[in-house]
Formats: sequence, structure tokens, C-alpha cells
Amino acid sequence: MTDRRTPRPTSRITVHDVARAAGVAIGTVSRVVNGAPSVTAEVRERVERAIAQLGWTPSAAAQAMRGAPTRMVGFIFSDIRNPLYASMIKGAEDILSEHGYMLVVASSNAQPDREIALIDLFKRRRADGLLFAVEEESNAAVLARVRAAGYPVVLLEREMGGTLGAVGAAHLTGTLQATEYLIGLGHRRIAMISGGRNNRVGRDRLAGLMQAHRNAGLRVDPQLLRLDSFASEYGFREVQHLLDMEDPPTAILALGMHLLPGVLRGIRIKHRRIPSDVSLVASNDSELAQLVTPAISVIRYDGYMLGREAAQLLLARMRDESVPDGTRIEVPTEFVMRESCAPPRGAAMPGGAGR
Repeated sequence: MTDRRTPRPTSRITVHDVARAAGVAIGTVSRVVNGAPSVTAEVRERVERAIAQLGWTPSAAAQAMRGAPTRMVGFIFSDIRNPLYASMIKGAEDILSEHGYMLVVASSNAQPDREIALIDLFKRRRADGLLFAVEEESNAAVLARVRAAGYPVVLLEREMGGTLGAVGAAHLTGTLQATEYLIGLGHRRIAMISGGRNNRVGRDRLAGLMQAHRNAGLRVDPQLLRLDSFASEYGFREVQHLLDMEDPPTAILALGMHLLPGVLRGIRIKHRRIPSDVSLVASNDSELAQLVTPAISVIRYDGYMLGREAAQLLLARMRDESVPDGTRIEVPTEFVMRESCAPPRGAAMPGGAGR
């Protein structure tokens, strides 16, 4: 007579087979797997023996359906091609893996609808938390989905208000320092090419530029502000428009990881030389900035540290530690002076200013 508890031969062992082999209900197998204290030692031993004999491994989906922690954290960002996000991912992963969490990353391609879909996906997969570099902070639909996510969320380089935690670089300070340096060299027409009108990064960079001018008693010409994209082609196009002006800028801040190649190409096409014709400062240090001649001065910050700090803050929130609502952590910036800045042509060297 065939033992009723012996599983039928199938291509895949299931929880039903384990329950049959152990002589218990499916719900009892679930309680054993999830460590429920209501199971007796004798029953737990039978179930564990059946699991070992059958070689069954509960799927992540099944565990999620039963409400078990997945030890999984999501990370949504806008552009998988941006090396800054690779540094952030590595920093976050190093911290999370130390605490037994797996980091799952997803690119939204800067599309709000995809951001919403990914937030919902991580919710269905019962993520324990989310790191999120939202594209547009002001998008009400995305913010509503974040608030309804049901898991802790920490923003990177963004700010959406309310109770959300955030980690970002000190862009205001970095831009302020770089602009003050250019003003000290004698520049009075300083252009900025950047993106992020709708996020904290863009607002802070513009605020740093404006503050440096106010401190020096100078006015910013709005025509010198080109703030609509971080794309290389945008930098290529806009730097040419700037250099074609009747009164062109003598210095340019190109603030965005992808902007520098396009800006350099546009300057070359217009037959301008750096720094004798135009001074240039970039952001997010890169091999290009270091290896091009002349080497480009940059506002540098540590993407790896941004990821680590964000993961630490998220862990604290997932553990229900006492973290004030709206906590923001800033990673410092550093202005690195290289060879791409000089006094404007025809200007006397201000006292105390140096290359």
C-alpha cells in the first residue's frame, strides 16, 4: 500500500508535497518556515525533516505572500548610463549587504509613469525599503505613490517634503565656492549650464551662483542661465548659443555628469580656447575632466558616500529607530582647482587671486 504522505513524482517540489510528507496542513508548513512560535517542537521537526528530504526551498514570492520579510531593498534611479548612480549603488550595496539585505536596482528612464510602476512593483514584492532618486520632485502622482508605498523611503539628491528622509551633496556650498573663485579672478559674466529646475540639486546650484553674486554686489544676467537639461547634446548646443552672444560669458559652470563632453565639443567648434578665451568649471569629477588638456576644475563629491549614507538612514527607518521626520544628510563637496580657469582676457589680476 502506497504511503499517502509520499509526494507524487513531479518536476517541481511544492509546499503541498512538503505538507503531505510531514502529515500536516499547508498552513503549518508556512508557520514553520516563518518561525512562528505556535508550532510544537515535534511538528516542527517533522516539517523540517520533510523539507530536508525533499530538498524544497520556499520561493521569494511565496514568502512574500505569507508576509515574511524579504530582506530586499529597492533602488529606483533615472538613468542607468550615469556613472554617478553606479557609485551610489555600490555604496548602498556595501552597507545593506553587511546587514543581510539584497539591493535590487531599476532605472525609470526619467519617466514618472515608470517610477510609479516600479514603486508598485517593489510594494508587491514586499520590499523592506526603497532608495529613490526621483526625476521630478513636484510630480504629485509620484509623491502620492511614495506616501502610499507602505515601506520606508529615502530620497537621494532630491527632496519631496513631508516625513521622507533624504541624502544629498552640498551643491549650494560647492557652487558658491566655485563662483566666488571665478569672481575673484575678475569674471563678471558667468554662465551656468545645468538641468534640474524641478529638483533640489538644480535649486541649490542656482542658489549658490546667485549668493556668490550677491555677496560681491553683482547682478546675474538671466540670459546666461541655461538650466533645462543635463544631456551632453544640450550642453553642446547651449554653449554655442552663449559664445555667439554679443557679450558672451567669460566663464562657464557646466554642472552635470553628462554635460562636459558636449560643452567641450561646442567650445572647440567655436574656436575658443580654455582658459584664455573662456574659463570652465564642471561637476562630478571624471576621467575626462582629469585627462583633457587643460585639466578641468571641478566641484567634486563622493557618490559612493551618498549611497552609504542613504542606506544607513534607510536602515534606521526600517528598524523604527528614532529618526526625525524630514531628516536630511548632506555629503560635502570639494572645489578642485586645475588648469581651466584664468582671469578674463584684458582684466587685471585681482589682489590675492591665484590660478
